[in-house]
Amino acid sequence: MENNKNPEDYLNPKIKKFTPYSLNNEIDLSKIEIRLDANESFSNLPDYIVKEIQENIKNIDFNRYPDPSAVDLTKKYTEYLKISENADVSVENIAVGNGSDELLNIIINSFLSKSDKILTFTPDFSMYAFYGDIIEADVIRVKKRGGDDFAIDFDEIADRINKENIKLAIFSNPCNPTGRLESKEVLKNFIKNVNAVVVVDEVYMTFADNKESQSFLYDFLEYPNLIVMKSLSKSVGLASIRVGFALSNDVFINVIKTIKSPFNVSAVSQKIAEIALCYPQYLAERLKNIKENKKFLQTAIKNLIADRKDFKLYRTETNFILIETDKSKGLFDFLVADRILVRNFDNKFLRITTGNCEENNRLIERIKLWINPEEPR
Repeated sequence: MENNKNPEDYLNPKIKKFTPYSLNNEIDLSKIEIRLDANESFSNLPDYIVKEIQENIKNIDFNRYPDPSAVDLTKKYTEYLKISENADVSVENIAVGNGSDELLNIIINSFLSKSDKILTFTPDFSMYAFYGDIIEADVIRVKKRGGDDFAIDFDEIADRINKENIKLAIFSNPCNPTGRLESKEVLKNFIKNVNAVVVVDEVYMTFADNKESQSFLYDFLEYPNLIVMKSLSKSVGLASIRVGFALSNDVFINVIKTIKSPFNVSAVSQKIAEIALCYPQYLAERLKNIKENKKFLQTAIKNLIADRKDFKLYRTETNFILIETDKSKGLFDFLVADRILVRNFDNKFLRITTGNCEENNRLIERIKLWINPEEPR
């Protein structure tokens, strides 16, 4: 009997509704000179750190699997947290992943089964809901109040979680893409009052002005249902090596380590991260530079659209700014034509990562030209 099936016929039906993750995939990146679309650091590692990395990579046994527990990297990360954040975190309370994305997938698989309820928000990082959909969980997407700067009524959400037997709630703080920082006092009360696992994704917390008082880095062990996510992709500037961390009580961390792939973080990624974390003073200076450039960009754009009722600039506690306008598609296309790439959401929002001084100045000049095309240059 001849097999007349197409490749699509063999797929699990639940997979057919998904499309590959897209980050400006329709754009020819070879023609882009300034990339401000992915919330990456605008500066690469300096030559002296790169040289040390190159020397150490020579000593890796490429025929061996990497350390499945990433022991040296975990220890180095705790040392870095002590120096840079004044936080005492035990290695027993940290799991390392191939980016925080992998850890999020593991966490959702660890605590949820098919039809279990997971609560996410919109707008927020889209992969939270995606991972829930993959395992056929019941994904509850709560829309934030756009007219109120995307505020969340956490008392109302807590009541809903408990009444509807929602098993896991997950959100970013500060939020990607809104840039909003939720009050820790509000979140503490929320976490204490819900009968669910709460995942607070703090990959952008490093950029917040009051991070010491707003982060759960210092007291996450006080909450038996809390998991905190961290990453080296943003302020540390190691997006290419994909290293992230989950911080929680030893029971949760042991579960994550049990479920993860045995050799999930490559030896090369582990070694590069270890070396970069040996330079907390340099990383602190670069973080300061990123924050200064972002504040400059925020102020410049605010002044540029001050008299425009068709533009709204949100306050963000991140390394990006967020503009709301019905003209976002036109401005996006104009910038792309000038070889500048930002992120366009739903043809209503532009999320723009801060660049260096030169990149920011060119961006501001082009936005000004688009807004006021008749103004002399």
